[in-house]
Amino acid sequence: MQNPQLDVEAALPVWNRLNNVVLINVTPRHVPQRGAGLVAERDLTHDNTGLSPALARIPRDLVLSHQSVEEFTKVDGHFRELLDAAGRKSARIDACLFLLAQWVLGTHSRPPPGSETSTGPVHTPWAEYTRFLPGHVPVPTMWSDAERQLLRGTSLEAALTAKIETLTDEFDRLRTASSDLPFWNALFWDDNRVTRADWFLVDTWYRSRSLELPYLGVCMVPVLDLANHSSAPNAYYDEDCDEQSAGVKLLLRPGVSISAGEEVTISYGEGKAGAEMLFSYGFFDPTRSTNYVTLPLMPLEDDPLGMAKVHVFDGPRTVQLGRTTGSHSEVTWESPFAWLLCLNEEDGLAFRILQDTGGNRELRVLWQDEDVTGRIEALEELASSHPLYDVFKLRVVTVLEERVSAQLERVQTDFFPPDDENLTEASRVEREGIRAECLEAANALRGQEASVLEAAVRTLEKQKSQLLAAKTVVAYLGSMEVSQSEQAGDTASNQSDDFS
Repeated sequence: MQNPQLDVEAALPVWNRLNNVVLINVTPRHVPQRGAGLVAERDLTHDNTGLSPALARIPRDLVLSHQSVEEFTKVDGHFRELLDAAGRKSARIDACLFLLAQWVLGTHSRPPPGSETSTGPVHTPWAEYTRFLPGHVPVPTMWSDAERQLLRGTSLEAALTAKIETLTDEFDRLRTASSDLPFWNALFWDDNRVTRADWFLVDTWYRSRSLELPYLGVCMVPVLDLANHSSAPNAYYDEDCDEQSAGVKLLLRPGVSISAGEEVTISYGEGKAGAEMLFSYGFFDPTRSTNYVTLPLMPLEDDPLGMAKVHVFDGPRTVQLGRTTGSHSEVTWESPFAWLLCLNEEDGLAFRILQDTGGNRELRVLWQDEDVTGRIEALEELASSHPLYDVFKLRVVTVLEERVSAQLERVQTDFFPPDDENLTEASRVEREGIRAECLEAANALRGQEASVLEAAVRTLEKQKSQLLAAKTVVAYLGSMEVSQSEQAGDTASNQSDDFS
């Protein structure tokens, strides 16, 4: 869909006045290499005394949140029909439907046939504000197929594939559901006005520009979303709950000074890994203090309880590897799912199907005959008092070592699979039209993740050696060898008896 964009420097001040948005000593500007941003109009300072100076105030009724979407359905019957038919699956989908509807209404010169005589459509300030939003955001879901190949072997590979499949399914469901609604069928699908790429873009707007507030939760705040990220931000945002000025405000950080013409920046999240920053915002921050790599885990191939374990585990089926700056070798890992994978019936793990008085059946998990269905993510703690705890942990460490080693090998391979032309990587990058910013971001992510994975392999190998030397493990492995020898002897004896 064509998106006739409005210029933030020329048109946004007018939109602000019409919608009671107040900017104080800051103004929207085009920032080189960063798109639109907020820039200080004069020198600003906060000496750690008194309240932080406000730089912007955005009324609460402009904030796009789950609550505001629900409120909007009360005044727009057409949108309520759309939400009932294609939404109510998640707050993200509902917000994206709102953005898409307002975007199309804002760029559509005339209402669809029949809409003039019924309730709606209601144009909100978002109908015009969507025209300030960029037509392209460099997140991986908006990359070309060739550019996505750059992420082969990274932790984003599986996540990106799953996200694209999810967005495609959502768009297909939207088209099917809204085609039965005359108003939206005319607005969306006549002349194929809305495309799958539009749904991808709306999702990108929401993911890259949303933030979390104490009371409103995850939401989009117009104008505030122009503030770009910095690892050393000079401003922060907060929710103003005062009845007279309810909304969101942008504040100068204590002890910070900003020169006239300097960009006003915020932090998009101190606890986010480089992969998450690239996935959600489209850039890689090399100055992040903590490196995380999250890898998906699959059930063990020879585990007869594998499907049951997947069914009962509601948490992330992953292992998270973490390393802080200054620690180049030690990596911490966390994976409740790995503990579930590595415990078996002979250890005391069991599954039972219970049926209530209404005939409903439920799969329950037992550990040492105790129902732990609601505490599955605490299996390591539950197993810590077991005499064979070190044996259990050895299994977990061994499984994780194999998984991490396989990922390391994959991330160290070339971006592209071999082809018949035997082109160099640089030649293929040029031939495929890959953008420099995508190549730079992918290289940075691969380098960081390879470093974390290498350190993780060393850590897991060290833990494995220590566990193999533990008394309980030595005794357990010794008893297993004796048992296997006795079984082999019995088999040989039986074969001899049968022969004679």
